[in-house]
Amino acid sequence: MSCSHGDYPCRFTERSARAQQVIPHRVFGPACLLQKAQVAVLDLLPRCLAAAHTVLGVHPFPRLDVLIVPAGFSSLGMASPHIIFLSQSALCAGTLGPREDALSLCGSRICHEIAHSWFGLVIGARDWTEEWISEGFATYLEDVIWAQAKQLSLQQTADQSDLKALLRWRRLSDELQNSEEQLQILRPNLENTGEVGESGSSTIKHALNPDKIFMQVHYLKGYFLLRFLASQVGDKYFIDFIRVFVEKYHGQLILSQDFLQMLLVTFPNMERKGLTLRAIYADWLDRPGIPKWLYERNAVWSEARLVEEVKAEVGKWILLSQSPQGKGRKRKRTDPKVNYKEMTSEQLVMLLELLLEEEELNGATLEALRRTYDLPNHDAEVKHRWCELVVKHAYTRAYADVEHFLVHNQAMGVYLYGELMVQEDPEQQALARRCLSLVQEEMDQSARSVVEEMVL
Repeated sequence: MSCSHGDYPCRFTERSARAQQVIPHRVFGPACLLQKAQVAVLDLLPRCLAAAHTVLGVHPFPRLDVLIVPAGFSSLGMASPHIIFLSQSALCAGTLGPREDALSLCGSRICHEIAHSWFGLVIGARDWTEEWISEGFATYLEDVIWAQAKQLSLQQTADQSDLKALLRWRRLSDELQNSEEQLQILRPNLENTGEVGESGSSTIKHALNPDKIFMQVHYLKGYFLLRFLASQVGDKYFIDFIRVFVEKYHGQLILSQDFLQMLLVTFPNMERKGLTLRAIYADWLDRPGIPKWLYERNAVWSEARLVEEVKAEVGKWILLSQSPQGKGRKRKRTDPKVNYKEMTSEQLVMLLELLLEEEELNGATLEALRRTYDLPNHDAEVKHRWCELVVKHAYTRAYADVEHFLVHNQAMGVYLYGELMVQEDPEQQALARRCLSLVQEEMDQSARSVVEEMVL
Protein backbone atom coordinates (compact mmCIF):
# COMPACT_ATOMS: atom_id res chain seq x y z
CA MET A 1 0.00 0.00 0.00
CA SER A 2 1.06 3.63 -0.49
CA CYS A 3 0.73 6.33 2.18
CA SER A 4 -0.44 9.93 1.85
CA HIS A 5 1.55 11.37 4.75
CA GLY A 6 5.02 12.86 4.88
CA ASP A 7 8.12 10.72 5.01
CA TYR A 8 8.60 8.97 8.36
CA PRO A 9 8.94 5.32 9.49
CA CYS A 10 5.48 3.89 8.93
CA ARG A 11 4.31 0.48 10.15
CA PHE A 12 1.27 0.53 7.86
CA THR A 13 3.52 -0.42 4.92
CA GLU A 14 5.32 -3.24 6.77
CA ARG A 15 3.97 -6.71 6.06
CA SER A 16 5.30 -8.06 9.36
CA ALA A 17 3.61 -5.26 11.31
CA ARG A 18 0.25 -5.96 9.69
CA ALA A 19 0.34 -9.50 11.07
CA GLN A 20 1.53 -8.52 14.57
CA GLN A 21 -1.51 -8.75 16.82
CA VAL A 22 0.32 -8.09 20.09
CA ILE A 23 3.24 -5.65 20.19
CA PRO A 24 5.97 -5.91 22.89
CA HIS A 25 4.75 -4.35 26.12
CA ARG A 26 5.92 -3.66 29.68
CA VAL A 27 4.36 -2.25 32.86
CA PHE A 28 6.12 0.04 35.35
CA GLY A 29 4.84 1.17 38.73
CA PRO A 30 5.71 1.59 42.39
CA ALA A 31 6.52 -1.57 44.34
CA CYS A 32 3.36 -1.25 46.45
CA LEU A 33 1.17 -1.51 43.34
CA LEU A 34 3.04 -4.17 41.39
CA GLN A 35 0.75 -7.02 42.46
CA LYS A 36 -2.35 -5.12 41.35
CA ALA A 37 -0.58 -4.09 38.15
CA GLN A 38 0.29 -7.74 37.47
CA VAL A 39 -3.30 -8.90 37.97
CA ALA A 40 -4.92 -6.04 36.11
CA VAL A 41 -2.65 -4.42 33.56
CA LEU A 42 -0.04 -6.99 32.59
CA ASP A 43 -2.56 -9.79 32.22
CA LEU A 44 -5.02 -7.60 30.29
CA LEU A 45 -2.62 -5.94 27.87
CA PRO A 46 -2.16 -8.87 25.43
CA ARG A 47 -5.93 -9.35 25.19
CA CYS A 48 -6.60 -5.63 24.67
CA LEU A 49 -3.80 -5.23 22.13
CA ALA A 50 -4.98 -8.25 20.14
CA ALA A 51 -8.56 -6.98 20.24
CA ALA A 52 -7.49 -3.53 19.04
CA HIS A 53 -5.62 -5.14 16.15
CA THR A 54 -8.76 -7.12 15.23
CA VAL A 55 -10.89 -3.97 15.29
CA LEU A 56 -8.53 -1.36 13.81
CA GLY A 57 -5.70 -3.19 12.08
CA VAL A 58 -1.96 -2.61 12.27
CA HIS A 59 -0.63 -1.09 15.51
CA PRO A 60 0.77 2.36 14.67
CA PHE A 61 3.67 1.99 17.15
CA PRO A 62 6.08 -0.96 17.57
CA ARG A 63 5.95 -1.23 21.38
CA LEU A 64 3.96 -0.06 24.40
CA ASP A 65 4.91 0.71 27.98
CA VAL A 66 2.36 1.40 30.72
CA LEU A 67 3.37 3.57 33.66
CA ILE A 68 1.22 3.48 36.80
CA VAL A 69 1.17 7.09 38.00
CA PRO A 70 0.54 8.57 41.50
CA ALA A 71 -2.87 9.43 42.92
CA GLY A 72 -2.28 13.11 42.12
CA PHE A 73 -2.29 12.51 38.34
CA SER A 74 -4.96 14.66 36.71
CA SER A 75 -6.90 11.95 34.84
CA LEU A 76 -7.55 8.21 34.69
CA GLY A 77 -5.16 7.87 31.78
CA MET A 78 -3.20 9.58 29.04
CA ALA A 79 -1.68 8.20 25.85
CA SER A 80 1.55 9.21 24.14
CA PRO A 81 3.57 7.41 21.45
CA HIS A 82 4.88 4.14 22.95
CA ILE A 83 3.54 4.88 26.46
CA ILE A 84 0.30 5.03 28.44
CA PHE A 85 0.13 6.85 31.76
CA LEU A 86 -2.46 4.95 33.81
CA SER A 87 -3.92 6.20 37.09
CA GLN A 88 -3.74 3.85 40.05
CA SER A 89 -7.51 4.52 40.38
CA ALA A 90 -8.04 2.31 37.33
CA LEU A 91 -6.46 -0.76 38.94
CA CYS A 92 -8.76 -3.48 40.25
CA ALA A 93 -9.85 -2.70 43.77
CA GLY A 94 -9.74 -4.27 47.20
CA THR A 95 -10.63 -7.91 47.72
CA LEU A 96 -12.53 -8.51 44.49
CA GLY A 97 -9.45 -10.10 42.98
CA PRO A 98 -8.95 -11.01 39.34
CA ARG A 99 -12.65 -11.71 38.66
CA GLU A 100 -13.49 -10.49 35.16
CA ASP A 101 -15.98 -7.89 36.36
CA ALA A 102 -13.45 -6.45 38.83
CA LEU A 103 -11.26 -5.64 35.83
CA SER A 104 -13.95 -3.74 33.93
CA LEU A 105 -12.77 -0.20 34.70
CA CYS A 106 -9.13 -1.09 34.14
CA GLY A 107 -9.81 -3.01 30.93
CA SER A 108 -12.04 -0.37 29.38
CA ARG A 109 -9.55 2.37 30.34
CA ILE A 110 -6.66 0.48 28.78
CA CYS A 111 -8.74 0.02 25.63
CA HIS A 112 -9.53 3.75 25.59
CA GLU A 113 -5.85 4.70 25.77
CA ILE A 114 -4.85 2.05 23.21
CA ALA A 115 -7.50 3.48 20.85
CA HIS A 116 -5.68 6.81 21.04
CA SER A 117 -2.80 5.21 19.12
CA TRP A 118 -5.09 5.52 16.09
CA PHE A 119 -7.22 8.54 17.00
CA GLY A 120 -5.22 11.19 18.79
CA LEU A 121 -1.70 10.09 17.89
CA VAL A 122 -1.35 8.65 14.38
CA ILE A 123 -4.44 10.64 13.30
CA GLY A 124 -4.86 14.01 15.01
CA ALA A 125 -7.19 17.01 14.94
CA ARG A 126 -5.92 19.77 12.66
CA ASP A 127 -7.85 22.25 14.77
CA TRP A 128 -7.62 21.31 18.45
CA THR A 129 -11.00 22.87 19.16
CA GLU A 130 -12.22 19.66 17.49
CA GLU A 131 -10.83 17.49 20.27
CA TRP A 132 -13.85 15.21 19.91
CA ILE A 133 -11.94 13.63 17.02
CA SER A 134 -9.54 12.24 19.60
CA GLU A 135 -11.74 11.69 22.66
CA GLY A 136 -15.05 10.86 20.99
CA PHE A 137 -13.45 8.16 18.87
CA ALA A 138 -11.47 6.73 21.80
CA THR A 139 -14.64 6.57 23.94
CA TYR A 140 -16.60 4.87 21.16
CA LEU A 141 -13.81 2.43 20.32
CA GLU A 142 -13.06 1.50 23.93
CA ASP A 143 -16.41 -0.33 24.10
CA VAL A 144 -15.82 -2.11 20.80
CA ILE A 145 -12.28 -3.17 21.71
CA TRP A 146 -13.18 -4.22 25.28
CA ALA A 147 -16.10 -6.33 24.03
CA GLN A 148 -13.72 -8.00 21.56
CA ALA A 149 -11.14 -8.56 24.33
CA LYS A 150 -13.78 -10.26 26.49
CA GLN A 151 -15.05 -12.22 23.47
CA LEU A 152 -18.65 -11.26 24.16
CA SER A 153 -21.45 -12.54 21.97
CA LEU A 154 -23.38 -10.08 19.81
CA GLN A 155 -26.24 -10.06 22.33
CA GLN A 156 -23.89 -9.55 25.30
CA THR A 157 -22.15 -6.75 23.43
CA ALA A 158 -25.48 -5.06 22.67
CA ASP A 159 -26.62 -5.39 26.29
CA GLN A 160 -23.41 -3.89 27.66
CA SER A 161 -23.45 -1.18 25.02
CA ASP A 162 -27.00 -0.09 25.93
CA LEU A 163 -26.17 0.07 29.65
CA LYS A 164 -23.02 2.12 29.07
CA ALA A 165 -24.89 4.39 26.67
CA LEU A 166 -27.51 5.15 29.33
CA LEU A 167 -24.84 5.87 31.95
CA ARG A 168 -23.09 8.23 29.53
CA TRP A 169 -26.38 9.85 28.56
CA ARG A 170 -27.07 10.62 32.21
CA ARG A 171 -23.59 12.10 32.64
CA LEU A 172 -23.89 14.20 29.47
CA SER A 173 -27.39 15.40 30.32
CA ASP A 174 -26.27 16.46 33.79
CA GLU A 175 -23.20 18.25 32.40
CA LEU A 176 -25.16 20.15 29.77
CA GLN A 177 -27.65 21.33 32.37
CA ASN A 178 -24.84 22.75 34.47
CA SER A 179 -22.50 24.34 31.91
CA GLU A 180 -22.33 27.33 29.61
CA GLU A 181 -23.83 26.72 26.17
CA GLN A 182 -20.67 27.89 24.40
CA LEU A 183 -18.72 25.04 26.05
CA GLN A 184 -21.16 22.44 24.70
CA ILE A 185 -20.28 22.92 21.01
CA LEU A 186 -17.95 20.36 19.43
CA ARG A 187 -16.94 22.67 16.55
CA PRO A 188 -16.84 26.07 18.27
CA ASN A 189 -15.03 27.80 15.39
CA LEU A 190 -17.84 26.75 13.03
CA GLU A 191 -16.98 27.59 9.40
CA ASN A 192 -13.60 28.98 10.48
CA THR A 193 -12.46 25.61 11.82
CA GLY A 194 -8.96 24.79 10.64
CA GLU A 195 -8.08 28.33 9.58
CA VAL A 196 -4.75 29.80 10.69
CA GLY A 197 -3.50 33.37 10.97
CA GLU A 198 -0.85 35.03 8.83
CA SER A 199 1.83 33.82 11.25
CA GLY A 200 0.68 30.24 10.81
CA SER A 201 -0.74 30.08 14.33
CA SER A 202 -4.30 29.27 15.33
CA THR A 203 -6.41 30.12 18.37
CA ILE A 204 -7.91 27.41 20.56
CA LYS A 205 -11.26 28.76 21.67
CA HIS A 206 -12.05 28.45 25.41
CA ALA A 207 -8.59 26.94 26.05
CA LEU A 208 -8.07 29.05 29.19
CA ASN A 209 -11.57 28.54 30.59
CA PRO A 210 -11.03 26.62 33.87
CA ASP A 211 -14.46 24.96 33.63
CA LYS A 212 -13.54 23.29 30.34
CA ILE A 213 -10.73 21.25 31.93
CA PHE A 214 -13.20 19.05 33.80
CA MET A 215 -15.90 18.80 31.12
CA GLN A 216 -16.64 15.53 29.34
CA VAL A 217 -18.76 16.89 26.49
CA HIS A 218 -16.14 16.23 23.78
CA TYR A 219 -15.86 12.63 25.01
CA LEU A 220 -19.58 12.00 25.40
CA LYS A 221 -21.24 14.01 22.65
CA GLY A 222 -18.53 12.81 20.25
CA TYR A 223 -19.20 9.21 21.32
CA PHE A 224 -22.94 9.63 20.75
CA LEU A 225 -22.36 11.18 17.31
CA LEU A 226 -20.40 8.07 16.32
CA ARG A 227 -23.10 5.81 17.76
CA PHE A 228 -25.66 7.74 15.72
CA LEU A 229 -23.64 7.34 12.53
CA ALA A 230 -23.12 3.61 13.23
CA SER A 231 -26.87 3.20 13.68
CA GLN A 232 -27.40 4.60 10.17
CA VAL A 233 -25.09 2.18 8.36
CA GLY A 234 -24.80 -0.80 10.74
CA ASP A 235 -22.20 -1.41 13.44
CA LYS A 236 -20.05 -3.85 11.47
CA TYR A 237 -20.02 -1.71 8.33
CA PHE A 238 -19.15 1.32 10.43
CA ILE A 239 -16.14 -0.36 12.06
CA ASP A 240 -15.00 -1.61 8.65
CA PHE A 241 -15.24 1.96 7.39
CA ILE A 242 -13.16 3.27 10.29
CA ARG A 243 -10.41 0.81 9.35
CA VAL A 244 -10.45 2.05 5.76
CA PHE A 245 -10.39 5.65 7.01
CA VAL A 246 -7.33 4.88 9.17
CA GLU A 247 -5.55 3.32 6.19
CA LYS A 248 -6.11 6.51 4.19
CA TYR A 249 -5.53 9.21 6.82
CA HIS A 250 -2.90 7.78 9.19
CA GLY A 251 -0.01 10.16 9.72
CA GLN A 252 -2.21 13.18 9.04
CA LEU A 253 -4.11 15.93 10.85
CA ILE A 254 -7.80 16.02 9.97
CA LEU A 255 -10.98 18.03 10.41
CA SER A 256 -14.46 16.66 11.12
CA GLN A 257 -15.38 17.15 7.48
CA ASP A 258 -12.66 14.75 6.30
CA PHE A 259 -14.26 11.88 8.21
CA LEU A 260 -17.85 12.85 7.49
CA GLN A 261 -17.39 13.50 3.77
CA MET A 262 -15.66 10.15 3.26
CA LEU A 263 -18.46 8.45 5.22
CA LEU A 264 -21.15 10.09 3.08
CA VAL A 265 -19.36 9.11 -0.13
CA THR A 266 -18.97 5.51 1.09
CA PHE A 267 -22.62 5.24 2.15
CA PRO A 268 -24.62 7.37 -0.34
CA ASN A 269 -27.94 6.22 1.15
CA MET A 270 -27.26 8.50 4.11
CA GLU A 271 -27.64 11.64 2.00
CA ARG A 272 -30.75 10.22 0.40
CA LYS A 273 -32.22 10.08 3.91
CA GLY A 274 -31.32 13.74 4.47
CA LEU A 275 -28.09 13.17 6.37
CA THR A 276 -25.98 15.77 4.60
CA LEU A 277 -22.77 17.26 5.93
CA ARG A 278 -24.64 20.46 6.77
CA ALA A 279 -27.35 18.53 8.66
CA ILE A 280 -24.79 16.63 10.76
CA TYR A 281 -22.97 19.88 11.55
CA ALA A 282 -26.24 21.51 12.59
CA ASP A 283 -27.48 18.67 14.79
CA TRP A 284 -24.25 17.50 16.39
CA LEU A 285 -21.23 19.76 15.98
CA ASP A 286 -22.29 23.41 15.73
CA ARG A 287 -25.01 23.68 18.36
CA PRO A 288 -25.18 23.30 22.14
CA GLY A 289 -27.59 20.91 23.80
CA ILE A 290 -28.74 17.40 22.95
CA PRO A 291 -29.81 16.24 19.46
CA LYS A 292 -33.30 14.80 19.02
CA TRP A 293 -31.96 11.31 18.19
CA LEU A 294 -30.35 11.12 21.62
CA TYR A 295 -33.61 11.83 23.41
CA GLU A 296 -35.32 9.09 21.41
CA ARG A 297 -32.56 6.54 22.03
CA ASN A 298 -32.51 7.35 25.75
CA ALA A 299 -36.05 6.00 26.00
CA VAL A 300 -34.90 2.73 24.38
CA TRP A 301 -31.78 2.38 26.54
CA SER A 302 -33.85 2.99 29.67
CA GLU A 303 -35.79 -0.22 28.95
CA ALA A 304 -32.77 -2.39 28.10
CA ARG A 305 -32.48 -5.77 29.84
CA LEU A 306 -29.55 -4.93 32.13
CA VAL A 307 -31.18 -1.64 33.07
CA GLU A 308 -34.47 -3.35 33.94
CA GLU A 309 -32.53 -5.71 36.24
CA VAL A 310 -31.10 -2.68 38.03
CA LYS A 311 -34.52 -1.05 38.39
CA ALA A 312 -35.85 -4.22 40.03
CA GLU A 313 -33.02 -4.10 42.58
CA VAL A 314 -33.59 -0.40 43.23
CA GLY A 315 -37.19 -1.21 44.09
CA LYS A 316 -36.05 -3.76 46.68
CA TRP A 317 -33.79 -1.20 48.37
CA ILE A 318 -36.51 1.44 48.47
CA LEU A 319 -38.92 -1.06 50.05
CA LEU A 320 -36.27 -2.02 52.60
CA SER A 321 -35.70 1.62 53.51
CA GLN A 322 -39.43 2.04 54.13
CA SER A 323 -39.76 -1.15 56.18
CA PRO A 324 -39.30 -1.47 59.97
CA GLN A 325 -36.13 -3.47 59.31
CA GLY A 326 -34.72 -0.71 57.11
CA LYS A 327 -35.64 1.91 59.69
CA GLY A 328 -33.78 -0.02 62.35
CA ARG A 329 -36.88 -0.72 64.46
CA LYS A 330 -37.27 -3.89 66.54
CA ARG A 331 -39.72 -6.41 65.19
CA LYS A 332 -41.56 -9.29 66.78
CA ARG A 333 -41.01 -11.51 63.77
CA THR A 334 -38.27 -11.84 61.19
CA ASP A 335 -39.08 -10.67 57.67
CA PRO A 336 -38.13 -12.97 54.80
CA LYS A 337 -34.56 -12.43 53.67
CA VAL A 338 -34.36 -10.40 50.48
CA ASN A 339 -32.35 -11.99 47.68
CA TYR A 340 -30.34 -9.30 45.95
CA LYS A 341 -29.17 -10.07 42.44
CA GLU A 342 -25.44 -10.05 41.75
CA MET A 343 -24.62 -7.21 39.36
CA THR A 344 -21.78 -6.04 37.18
CA SER A 345 -19.79 -2.93 38.06
CA GLU A 346 -21.67 -0.87 35.49
CA GLN A 347 -24.99 -2.07 36.89
CA LEU A 348 -23.84 -1.11 40.40
CA VAL A 349 -23.00 2.38 39.16
CA MET A 350 -26.51 2.64 37.71
CA LEU A 351 -28.07 1.29 40.92
CA LEU A 352 -26.30 3.89 43.04
CA GLU A 353 -27.17 6.69 40.60
CA LEU A 354 -30.86 5.78 40.76
CA LEU A 355 -30.74 5.56 44.56
CA LEU A 356 -29.16 9.04 44.57
CA GLU A 357 -32.48 10.31 43.21
CA GLU A 358 -34.29 9.18 46.38
CA GLU A 359 -34.93 11.91 48.91
CA GLU A 360 -34.57 9.62 51.90
CA LEU A 361 -32.50 6.51 52.58
CA ASN A 362 -31.91 5.69 56.22
CA GLY A 363 -28.67 4.62 57.82
CA ALA A 364 -29.66 0.98 58.26
CA THR A 365 -30.42 0.69 54.55
CA LEU A 366 -27.15 2.38 53.59
CA GLU A 367 -25.20 0.01 55.84
CA ALA A 368 -26.97 -2.99 54.32
CA LEU A 369 -26.19 -1.62 50.86
CA ARG A 370 -22.51 -1.21 51.78
CA ARG A 371 -22.23 -4.76 53.15
CA THR A 372 -24.26 -6.49 50.44
CA TYR A 373 -22.11 -5.22 47.58
CA ASP A 374 -18.86 -4.69 49.53
CA LEU A 375 -18.85 -1.17 48.09
CA PRO A 376 -15.52 0.07 49.53
CA ASN A 377 -13.76 -2.73 47.64
CA HIS A 378 -15.24 -2.07 44.21
CA ASP A 379 -13.69 -0.03 41.43
CA ALA A 380 -13.34 3.74 41.61
CA GLU A 381 -16.49 4.47 39.59
CA VAL A 382 -18.63 2.47 42.02
CA LYS A 383 -16.90 3.98 45.05
CA HIS A 384 -17.45 7.48 43.66
CA ARG A 385 -21.24 6.97 43.48
CA TRP A 386 -21.21 5.37 46.93
CA CYS A 387 -19.43 8.40 48.37
CA GLU A 388 -22.01 10.71 46.76
CA LEU A 389 -24.74 8.69 48.47
CA VAL A 390 -22.91 8.88 51.81
CA VAL A 391 -22.55 12.67 51.53
CA LYS A 392 -26.14 13.26 50.43
CA HIS A 393 -27.58 11.36 53.39
CA ALA A 394 -24.88 12.44 55.88
CA TYR A 395 -24.12 8.80 56.70
CA THR A 396 -21.36 9.49 59.19
CA ARG A 397 -20.41 5.82 59.69
CA ALA A 398 -19.03 5.78 56.13
CA TYR A 399 -17.18 9.10 56.16
CA ALA A 400 -13.95 7.08 56.29
CA ASP A 401 -14.87 5.73 52.82
CA VAL A 402 -15.19 9.31 51.55
CA GLU A 403 -11.82 10.30 53.01
CA HIS A 404 -10.12 7.24 51.51
CA PHE A 405 -11.63 8.01 48.12
CA LEU A 406 -10.57 11.65 48.10
CA VAL A 407 -7.02 10.78 49.13
CA HIS A 408 -6.49 7.87 46.73
CA ASN A 409 -8.63 8.90 43.72
CA GLN A 410 -7.82 12.59 43.38
CA ALA A 411 -8.61 12.85 39.65
CA MET A 412 -12.19 11.72 40.29
CA GLY A 413 -12.89 13.53 43.54
CA VAL A 414 -12.89 17.20 42.57
CA TYR A 415 -16.65 17.74 42.59
CA LEU A 416 -17.12 15.56 45.67
CA TYR A 417 -15.44 18.37 47.61
CA GLY A 418 -18.14 20.68 46.33
CA GLU A 419 -20.87 18.31 47.49
CA LEU A 420 -19.30 18.19 50.95
CA MET A 421 -19.25 21.98 51.16
CA VAL A 422 -22.67 22.75 49.67
CA GLN A 423 -24.54 20.75 52.33
CA GLU A 424 -23.42 23.37 54.91
CA ASP A 425 -22.88 20.52 57.39
CA PRO A 426 -19.96 21.44 59.70
CA GLU A 427 -18.78 17.84 59.95
CA GLN A 428 -18.80 17.39 56.17
CA GLN A 429 -17.02 20.70 55.63
CA ALA A 430 -14.38 19.70 58.18
CA LEU A 431 -13.96 16.40 56.31
CA ALA A 432 -13.40 18.28 53.04
CA ARG A 433 -10.78 20.55 54.60
CA ARG A 434 -9.02 17.63 56.27
CA CYS A 435 -8.81 15.68 52.99
CA LEU A 436 -7.48 18.72 51.16
CA SER A 437 -4.81 19.25 53.81
CA LEU A 438 -3.70 15.63 53.37
CA VAL A 439 -3.24 15.79 49.60
CA GLN A 440 -2.83 19.42 48.53
CA GLU A 441 0.96 19.17 48.15
CA GLU A 442 0.65 16.31 45.66
CA MET A 443 -2.54 17.37 43.83
CA ASP A 444 -2.58 18.37 40.20
CA GLN A 445 -2.36 22.17 40.14
CA SER A 446 -5.56 22.72 38.14
CA ALA A 447 -7.57 20.39 40.38
CA ARG A 448 -6.07 21.95 43.49
CA SER A 449 -7.05 25.46 42.39
CA VAL A 450 -10.65 24.40 41.80
CA VAL A 451 -10.88 22.54 45.11
CA GLU A 452 -9.28 25.36 47.09
CA GLU A 453 -11.80 27.79 45.62
CA MET A 454 -14.63 25.55 46.87
CA VAL A 455 -13.20 24.65 50.26
CA LEU A 456 -11.12 27.56 51.55
